[in-house]
Amino acid sequence: MNSHHQHNILNCSITYIGSDDAFRTALKQSAKILRIAFKCFSSKELTPLPLDAEHQIIFIDGDFLTLDRPDKKLSDLNHQANLVILALSKLPDSDSPFPVWLYKLCNDVFIKPPRQELLDFRLNLYIEHVLAISGSENLLKVNQLIRQNHGMSRQIANLQRRLSQTDSDLHVRSEVINKINHISRLSRQINCLDLDKIASVCIEEIPQLISARFASLYLYDSEKEILHLLRHNHPYMIDRLVVLSEHKYSPMVMAIKRKKLLLIQDLSQWARGEDMTVNRLFARNYNSKSCIIAPLMSGQDVLGVLNLADRINGTCFDQDSDGPPVELLCEIIGSSITNIKLYDEVRQRAQTDSMTGLVNHRTFYDELDKEVQRSKRYRGSLSLIMIDLDNLKQINDEFGHRAGDVVLLHVAEQINHCTRANDVAARYGGDEFAIILPNTSVGEALVVAERIAKMVSEQKVQHDGNDVQASISVGVGQYRTGSTIEDFMNESDTALFEAKSSGKNRIQVFETVDK
Repeated sequence: MNSHHQHNILNCSITYIGSDDAFRTALKQSAKILRIAFKCFSSKELTPLPLDAEHQIIFIDGDFLTLDRPDKKLSDLNHQANLVILALSKLPDSDSPFPVWLYKLCNDVFIKPPRQELLDFRLNLYIEHVLAISGSENLLKVNQLIRQNHGMSRQIANLQRRLSQTDSDLHVRSEVINKINHISRLSRQINCLDLDKIASVCIEEIPQLISARFASLYLYDSEKEILHLLRHNHPYMIDRLVVLSEHKYSPMVMAIKRKKLLLIQDLSQWARGEDMTVNRLFARNYNSKSCIIAPLMSGQDVLGVLNLADRINGTCFDQDSDGPPVELLCEIIGSSITNIKLYDEVRQRAQTDSMTGLVNHRTFYDELDKEVQRSKRYRGSLSLIMIDLDNLKQINDEFGHRAGDVVLLHVAEQINHCTRANDVAARYGGDEFAIILPNTSVGEALVVAERIAKMVSEQKVQHDGNDVQASISVGVGQYRTGSTIEDFMNESDTALFEAKSSGKNRIQVFETVDK
């Protein structure tokens, strides 16, 4: 026998006869709420029962009794209790051998398992019935008060749950607002024409948004199908160059091919699901489990990839909370990179000569001013070469203006071939060119001029089956401390004039004898 004792205000008890643990637990919980005693008997030796309370409610489990024929003295329970309730899993069919006398023995039939609220309600009705028929009006009022108190307790519990939920909702809402503000701030930072700034945001700040430990940013060359590493924060080496054809099982390559963000919660499990071996050259340096690979898109064009790996707290990235903000920011990054490319193209067209690709007259003066100021500041040598294409008018008259354009391109090609990346070569006028040579002495500039002149004259230009002979006249000058830009240019121009006056196809250094 199991029993539950507490202060029994109503002098009432519930007795359960059966072996259904779930139903017994529910009855026990209701008795505790209603502040009445509870007993449980699971033996077939049913009578006599030690019923020690004045008001008795007995639950007989019909499933338990039908296992064997119950003791014929079971009917005595009807005389011992105020109410006898028959508990069944379901009502028997009409042809069931279930004993009719058992129905007659009981005051009510209860179908189990019930909801706890329904069981509490039915027990309250039983108790009120028992107290009413016994004439215990005061106890009836006490029970009603207990019911009211229990109802209030439930209301208070519901309010506490709602308050707790409200606090939780406020916390979630606060986190969402903070994330939105973070995204808004990052979007303003990456909406710019500074690729270096965008790279910094990608590597230093976007990982903070989703608590990622590692980040890397690649730019994509769609013509060659190669990814170039721009920046990363990994402590060890990672792929600096990814040729797509050689890394077809790389998650990066797969994200590019699908043109969709790829969020992997478990890398090894994902690889098994894709039925492949992930190809990551430096994977041995990292024990990455979860990662996000986000293509940087502009329309349908892939411009790069942002990789984020491993949350700081060791958990996996979440598809719903981590994927969308990264995807949104990568769309903005893709648009910004497109704008940078367009801006560079416009600036390039504005700064260069459309025919030769050399910088134009205006850009030449801007660059010359910068180099003069740098030479003054660091006391470095600075030289200037002025070039004039000989006999352009005669070439145009004899072979046509298209031949003249071909010769101009020929001269520009030789200049590009003979100059360094930090030199500035310009088409100064119609048939004039200029070259700024930083950190170059006049002697070194003379060597460059001689090489250009030799290549122009020795390599004949072919046009419409004709060999077109070209030559150039060159003037070389060097910046002198204290002189102005105008002085510097005039000296080089004077040297060029002397070279042309001496018969063309010559090189003249300012204030030096003719070479």
